[in-house]
Amino acid sequence: MNLTLRQLRAFDAVAETGSFTAAAARLHLTQSALSVLVRELEREMGVQLFDRHTRRVLLSEAGREFQPSVQRLLADLAGAVAGVTELRDQKKGVLRLAAPQLMACTLMPRVIAAYSARYPDIDVRLADTLPEHLLAGVLSGEAELAVGQDVAVDPAVIERRALFRDRHWLICPSDHVFARRRQVRWSELAPYTFIAPTRDFRQRVLPELDAEARELMQRATTQEVSYMTTALGMVASGLGLTVCPTYSASLVKAHGLQMVKLDRPDFHREVCVYTASRRSLSPAAAGFVEMLEQFVRKPGLAG
Repeated sequence: MNLTLRQLRAFDAVAETGSFTAAAARLHLTQSALSVLVRELEREMGVQLFDRHTRRVLLSEAGREFQPSVQRLLADLAGAVAGVTELRDQKKGVLRLAAPQLMACTLMPRVIAAYSARYPDIDVRLADTLPEHLLAGVLSGEAELAVGQDVAVDPAVIERRALFRDRHWLICPSDHVFARRRQVRWSELAPYTFIAPTRDFRQRVLPELDAEARELMQRATTQEVSYMTTALGMVASGLGLTVCPTYSASLVKAHGLQMVKLDRPDFHREVCVYTASRRSLSPAAAGFVEMLEQFVRKPGLAG
């Protein structure tokens, strides 16, 4: 049996109005086209669905039996279409994101707040994580997007999309000698305890330095921590110096610390959006990426 949606809608309209003329007007069809649809449906089912009279069309016994099922089917279909349309228009849904702890407490809340103001019925759920675990949620399917600093990926599995390049700044107490400087060279950090804000920071920064600065940094006393907030707390207590990206300025300020430009060389890292390579983005995720791109273009966000 090969019933069509147009046939079912034609049957429902005639059953509701009791008239081929009124049903045709409701469906924006000619009366002859509507009659053809109903006859095709009756022929396909092998029963007569209507008793046709001069002034009135009445449901047959088979038609009365059939009508509730048709109405449920059409209502379910309308509900399904409405649900998909709401997803398309970002009127509802769940968006799961992942970001390293530093970004999760600085940049991401601002973007999420702006996104939620525009799409209040999208439930945005943010998972904060260690930088080395950034992609775990995307790989497992628990997060649709991850946003964070550049990491190596397998393009067949994870798609990486550059968002912006961000400068790293020296962070020191406001009464430190460096706080009065416009810029500080990496080589000048050698006498001080350096607090590496992530476990892999030294191996990332050393190749970027010139030979002199690299040698001095390798001799410097270094402590490694997993969270930027830990590094900032230690700097605030006079236990050393650290570095952090521009977008963390609000957190640095909250700790009463100073950001100073690092020179020779400037050290930048890319911030990227990560998604599963073979999985299309939901409308909610695509809209969030678009808003994120608009947000990071604002002056002063990246160094």
